[in-house]
Amino acid sequence: MVMIGEIDTVLASVTSKYTKSTTHGQKATAVNAALTAHAAKTQKATLEFLATKKSVVKSYWVNNMIWVEGADHATIMALAARSEVTEILEDGIVTLNDQVVDSGEFPLNKQNQEWGVLKVRAPEAWATTQGAGATVGVIDTGARHTHTMITHSYHGHDATKFAWFNPYRPADATPNDLHGHGTHVTGTIAGNNGIGVAPEAKWISCKGLNDQGSGTNANLIACFQYMACPHHHSGTGGGSDCTQAPHLVSNSWGSGGGNTAFNAALNTWHAADIWPVFAAGNSGPGCSSTGSPADSVSGTISVGATQESEAIASFSSRGPVRQTELNPHISAPGQNVRSAGIASDTAYTTMSGTSMACPHAAGVLALMQAHTPSLAYGAAKTKLQDSANRTAPVGTGATCGGVTDREWPNHIFGHGRIDAVAALQ
Repeated sequence: MVMIGEIDTVLASVTSKYTKSTTHGQKATAVNAALTAHAAKTQKATLEFLATKKSVVKSYWVNNMIWVEGADHATIMALAARSEVTEILEDGIVTLNDQVVDSGEFPLNKQNQEWGVLKVRAPEAWATTQGAGATVGVIDTGARHTHTMITHSYHGHDATKFAWFNPYRPADATPNDLHGHGTHVTGTIAGNNGIGVAPEAKWISCKGLNDQGSGTNANLIACFQYMACPHHHSGTGGGSDCTQAPHLVSNSWGSGGGNTAFNAALNTWHAADIWPVFAAGNSGPGCSSTGSPADSVSGTISVGATQESEAIASFSSRGPVRQTELNPHISAPGQNVRSAGIASDTAYTTMSGTSMACPHAAGVLALMQAHTPSLAYGAAKTKLQDSANRTAPVGTGATCGGVTDREWPNHIFGHGRIDAVAALQ
């Protein structure tokens, strides 16, 4: 992955022109226009050079990157010597490591709320809002969009909406998921019949992880770009509409800590006022085990996992990051969580991981966005943290970064376990 120049100056110029009346869609459109023009100008010489080589290339504007396949050592060295090239990164692999506990079939008349939905007090919050008006992006293994629990909230039922992209197989016109992880996550965000936190929110999906549960950095970057400006499933040649950009994106995936490959794309999301929510990782109980991009300097909402007993899940990754910085920022139900499965349109699967905690937080953020559409990322993150429940979590006195899990905030629970009602007040 060849990084060309920087984009922060361009993003700063765009955001400086925002006013209180600038809409979410206008922000995404302005960011796209500025960055596509910047990429066309700054990547031109490098692309012309690569055209003389036996390499396959893809250009990305979201982080001003050129993905190169088949470059030999001489080509790499020549790229490194070019003045416009700032960094060359090897394309990495992200692999899911969440645990599937059991699977089965939902009763067709199921109405009882799942324990995680109850813990975060979503049903009480529904008296105020159930998420109508909020759109949540999901980067994962896709989704079984015909599932009875999530089909109602799929944004793509409207033919004018761009709601699905598979960078591995762009010919796929509708969402699919042969792994199950993405369907489960989507159900926890916007499922009905008691499995979802924000059942009236809409979801769109990008298949950043393949059917084996792994994904390349480059294809995940393609999903970052898609979320910043949704386009036709076949690519931008089929049209795009940045006004359809989601308000937030749920990311139940990550790699080892310290991975900077996604920082620039995250900065683009922030400029477009798209809130990034990430699973902290499943490398606990050791300290300083948070994964990337949850630990990014670009800023995310990092989510740890709790059990039904309110204790922290043993696998939940912990901080600090960069020696002293807080991580995770918040915690949410993540062990033995039941949601939609892929065996049938009424199937369920129970899974454990911070991947299951992340969509609980994303669902609460969708409720917050629906309730206060003008809410900005910084204010939303602060409200989510300040309203967290610090009474219920069961601490053991474990210490990370010199702070015990009975002090607040800490590097195990973050600011506490999310509370939808308190977040809306």
